[in-house]
Amino acid sequence: MTAHRIEQLVRLLPLEATLFSPNRGPGATVPRFAECLAGALNDPAFGHRFAIEYVGRFESLPAAVYELWFRRAYLHYAGTNEIPDSIMTQVEQLVLPGSQSTRDILNALLVCQDATHAQIAGFLGLDVQVIQFYEQLHFNVRDRAADKTYMARLVYPQGRFDSLKTDGVNDLSTASRLLMAGHQFGAHEVLWLAGLNTAQTERPSVEQHLKEFEGALLQNAVQLARAGALNAKSAPGIAHAKTVLSAKRNDDSKTPTSTDPFGSSVSIGQSILLSMRHEITEEDRERSWERLKEAEALLREDKG
Repeated sequence: MTAHRIEQLVRLLPLEATLFSPNRGPGATVPRFAECLAGALNDPAFGHRFAIEYVGRFESLPAAVYELWFRRAYLHYAGTNEIPDSIMTQVEQLVLPGSQSTRDILNALLVCQDATHAQIAGFLGLDVQVIQFYEQLHFNVRDRAADKTYMARLVYPQGRFDSLKTDGVNDLSTASRLLMAGHQFGAHEVLWLAGLNTAQTERPSVEQHLKEFEGALLQNAVQLARAGALNAKSAPGIAHAKTVLSAKRNDDSKTPTSTDPFGSSVSIGQSILLSMRHEITEEDRERSWERLKEAEALLREDKG
């Protein structure tokens, strides 16, 4: 649902509706329309609560409520269906505590811009209508994707500060981590983190991994510095970046030679590779030297 449609639906209910003030006691002040609208616009499950409101009031949905998911949800929860609604039954199951793992993955996939409802249904083995109804009723994001403030509140309720703190990510729930991964990297990352596929994307080379790792270290340090952590006593991200910069300065001081064809253009990733190759070469030489000594000892024994 769009923000405009939500406003239209809010106007259909009286301001004293339970939906707008669930804990309102007798004699309490009726909330103003602006308060009701603000709550509805920031509630991803507004659709479900709207349908349940009419069920609880024993009132039929107004004719202005034409959406199929509202009609099906109302009939399902009101218990007036002659034949059980299998789609709504599956939607209801998704919000139960026992389905939390599936729900966390589903929510993360819904914030991805690179996965359609049909693709998500295929990933999770669900009917596409289940995905569509669940999204509209319980996690309304697809029609609100352009609302950056709304999306940021869902994915980063405390901003990015938690992810910038030392070990801050360890305190985040699985649901929060999956949402962040989906919002930033897309569906393949969510599926990989959830264990639903074996590869994030096409496997890059070691050089590409090192380049991405180097970039992540430096980007994290810049974000920490901008957030005021540049002079913090404990900021491992800043320390890691300093190590990278120090290594790059050492590389920049080199001049191209026959043994250093990269010269000043070498990256920290290439430096690591060159160091690994050097260590492997030295290790091989050491092993060869040990084998030679063993062979000489055997020859002496044979002569003796």
